[in-house]
Amino acid sequence: MKGCEEMNKFDIYKMVLEIIADKNPKDFQELLDDAQRYQLVKDYIASDNVNQFLIDDIQETTLSLINDGLISGIVSPLKYVTLIKFNGLTIAGFQYLKKLREEDTKNQVKKILEENGQMSTPQTLTKAISKLVF
Repeated sequence: MKGCEEMNKFDIYKMVLEIIADKNPKDFQELLDDAQRYQLVKDYIASDNVNQFLIDDIQETTLSLINDGLISGIVSPLKYVTLIKFNGLTIAGFQYLKKLREEDTKNQVKKILEENGQMSTPQTLTKAISKLVF
């Protein structure tokens, strides 16, 4: 499978929100630098997987979180790269992160996705978590 394992998408989603909330990176490169402190990322880098897949998954998740209004940011697509600058989490982003930090949320989200026959993507995670938050 390309990229990260299925439920690791949940962990990437949570990690991105945590980094924005706790470290307040100014851009995507800082977010990647901060991500290297997470065990999830250390394990991936230590594996035989291509690191670009992990970067792509983190970028896809980040863009989705901006589009869903959980991260306040500016996306500037250029010819060879997409520049992403951050202004922090939105109020909704903090509400989602608070829910994600609760112990059983991962299992609840997994159950919602299975009941709806959905794959774990940043978009489906946002919808599933919104059912738990609101």
